[in-house]
Amino acid sequence: MCCFSRPVKFVGKTQIYARNLPGGKQALVYTMDVALDEPLAMVLPLPVPPSPAEDAVRFVSLEGYPRFFDDLGAAFPPDYLTAPQAKGGLFRGGPELSAKLEVHDVGDFEASFVPTSRDFARLDARFRLPDDVLGRLPAYADFGFAVFRLKPKKRGLFGLSAATQSVHPMAFVFPRRDPRSLFFPTLHVHDGHVAANAQFDHTLYLQDDDVLGATLGWTRSKGPLGAHLRVDRTVGLVDGARVGLRQGIVGTYPNRDVVLTPPAGVTLGELSGEGHGFSFRAQATHAYLTGELDDARRARWATSAREKLGALCRALRETLPEVVASHATCALSPELPAHFMNGPHLWRGTSYLDGATANPGGPGALTLRVFTEHVEPQEIVLGFRALPDPATLTALFARLQGVLDRAVA
Repeated sequence: MCCFSRPVKFVGKTQIYARNLPGGKQALVYTMDVALDEPLAMVLPLPVPPSPAEDAVRFVSLEGYPRFFDDLGAAFPPDYLTAPQAKGGLFRGGPELSAKLEVHDVGDFEASFVPTSRDFARLDARFRLPDDVLGRLPAYADFGFAVFRLKPKKRGLFGLSAATQSVHPMAFVFPRRDPRSLFFPTLHVHDGHVAANAQFDHTLYLQDDDVLGATLGWTRSKGPLGAHLRVDRTVGLVDGARVGLRQGIVGTYPNRDVVLTPPAGVTLGELSGEGHGFSFRAQATHAYLTGELDDARRARWATSAREKLGALCRALRETLPEVVASHATCALSPELPAHFMNGPHLWRGTSYLDGATANPGGPGALTLRVFTEHVEPQEIVLGFRALPDPATLTALFARLQGVLDRAVA
């Protein structure tokens, strides 16, 4: 959730980085472009454990690294998404409590952690969340909140208008209520109104070395992030030896936070496997779809990805040796020419963009993307001394479909 304690002229180009940290903690870095007329606060909700201590959140200054997101973006392939804009919120004060919350100097900002919604009254009146907003957001009743005090940029000539400013990254580390999930505060609360849908202008980045990072399906960086970022300036928030993932959200979408929870009942090592003549890499991108799905098949894919991925991986590991034993397979190697199925047809290459039709009979490594009404496409690669004819390939595909459906039944 992004909420402002007073109206803003403009806010857009939001960028958020999240990283899974040991001990159930999460790092979060946030920036945006904003135009302000007066000092105000930006409020971000945090799904912290119940009754957190007032020092549960550790604020990190990135004042010395204002190019954090510029360098992070350079680690990825070009992204041609356009950027619309959104607007901001409204203020109303509340009663005072005796003890003020601690204020932290974090680069250009002052920041405070508000352990519960009741504690907003312990902030300066200018920086409180509007009284009625949380009443319309019952899901946040037991959240904590990070509050950043922002100052307007100097006005232009004659002081006629507020100037848009790029806010240097705001960063902190917080304990998570669910240590398995990564949280991005993306719910819009603007002008004191919580709309069902909102105009998004967000780029989300993350680092995760476990099941979430392996199954999410976001765009991967071109290499380890340390090749592009000054990791020494990130104060431990970025692992320079690891890759990152990126997803743009631009346009009108349901107005909610992004919460990424990996499939249950599966380990990172179980997601892929190989043996003589085969390899597989499990896919579960549908596990991260949220809300009502109009497509019944995609809804079934989402359920099996969230709840049955472990069983699916085990079935592939146990059954693929039997499948390849009944065909003229051979060990996979880089020397085998790459092939794939374009619909019911055998093609050579890696995609229809650079491939061409092929004839059976020769050697090849055949990539299959096998799916059913209940399981999203799974990547299976088989090595053949002699690539099968169309009828054999059709029967093989059907046999693999049966493996998938039995695994999630």
